[in-house]
Amino acid sequence: MSIYWWFLIPAIVLAVFSGSIDAALKSNGELKKVILVFSVGVVLVCCIAITASLFAKLV
Repeated sequence: MSIYWWFLIPAIVLAVFSGSIDAALKSNGELKKVILVFSVGVVLVCCIAITASLFAKLV
């Protein structure tokens, strides 16, 4: 389960700083949307994997 944190932490950091990254690259807001969608996808997949591993330990 600890391996999922290696994916969650960068996804959260990217989501928090997506506006700054978008402004630094002088994009028109599309990059911010892409970063947010990617980050949310990674977080959802990791949450599903974490809950699946927790339920697997119970059985």
